[in-house]
Amino acid sequence: TTDEQKFRAIGEEGVRALICDSTNAVRDGISPSEGDVAESLKNIIARAKGRVAMTTFASNVARLRSAALAADACGRQVIVVGRAMERVIGVARELGYLDDVPPFRGVDAYQVLPANKVMVLLTGSQGEQRAALARIANDDHPAIELSSGDTLLLSSRTIPGNEKPVNRILNAMVNKGVEI
Repeated sequence: TTDEQKFRAIGEEGVRALICDSTNAVRDGISPSEGDVAESLKNIIARAKGRVAMTTFASNVARLRSAALAADACGRQVIVVGRAMERVIGVARELGYLDDVPPFRGVDAYQVLPANKVMVLLTGSQGEQRAALARIANDDHPAIELSSGDTLLLSSRTIPGNEKPVNRILNAMVNKGVEI
């Protein structure tokens, strides 16, 4: 919910404008709340049989938090993959935004945890060629692989212009038998 009083206080400090950008600005309708998204994530993760991997914008700390809490509620440990994701999570922890979230595991935990106890947060939601998701899709990641029985969640909309690289990754995952 928008905190009108807080915005007024910021304005009284001299801020004249707040400028935002959103890939959804021109979409009709209302975006679901983060609470609704968190509940959906928990339901999807609870149904998953194998590993679960999720990609989103690394800067969306609220989504990372929702995903981590959903994974924890489903008995899964979260493994973080990707430099941008690691950086943002480090800062979010320092600022206290993830105080109620269990510690994340490093990539080394991927091979030792049972598949049904793994949730991987990774970079690459926009099809970036060198990001973790593309490397996994191309069998080019040194530590992480997804295969038949695993689930991939894309918790972001594709930015216009990124459709082709995102679809290439999704096609590669479908060919591996990964549920998307």
